[in-house]
Amino acid sequence: MSVKALRSSIGCLLVLSAVSLPTWASDFRHIADPLKLSDSLYIGFDDDTFKVGGSFATSHQKFSANTNLDGDKWHLGYLYSASNLNFRASVEHGKTDTPQGKSSHYQYQMGLMTEHKGWFTTQVFTELAVNHLAVKHYKDSTAANANITVLKPMTEHWYTEFYLQGNAGIDGVERYDARTWLALGYQINPQWSWVIRYQYDWEKLAQIENEDTQWVFAIRSQF
Repeated sequence: MSVKALRSSIGCLLVLSAVSLPTWASDFRHIADPLKLSDSLYIGFDDDTFKVGGSFATSHQKFSANTNLDGDKWHLGYLYSASNLNFRASVEHGKTDTPQGKSSHYQYQMGLMTEHKGWFTTQVFTELAVNHLAVKHYKDSTAANANITVLKPMTEHWYTEFYLQGNAGIDGVERYDARTWLALGYQINPQWSWVIRYQYDWEKLAQIENEDTQWVFAIRSQF
């Protein structure tokens, strides 16, 4: 994916957000809603890696975490939601390819998410954020982030998800990356669902450029 294509995708993201109608949180939310405030459990396979996770929620906050079994790739998240204000923060640990091989990285992100009601019961969630990536023994980079999640319940049980996010460096370091996925889910009941998705990742950090595709299967619960 070229830098021009990435910028074009982010532009389309903001246009789609602008033409939808604002809505606010309600007591009941779909199990795949990124702003739902509920306790939850998650198990799944990310490519060939087994992952587990979950969340703990109060009336306005949610704390979440997930990790692979090796413990070398994990994610911690925080959500504060009140009326139309939705603040999100996260810390992620993972691996990045460098000229010396794979190195550990930490990525810290903070952003504001808005919620919209699109056409035909489609829910659209857009977020503008800033993040800092620190790759051990290689590069540090601060970037602007934009992402969108489109959730479409098709029937009482079936639903689809589309996700697109992009980063662009803002501190002079050449850094561009993007992630997108398309998912199909089945909600067995309000508490349980399974989902399968196809995901594409592309990243460029200084002289290193990588892309990857993978299948993800997961079981979600909320209670």
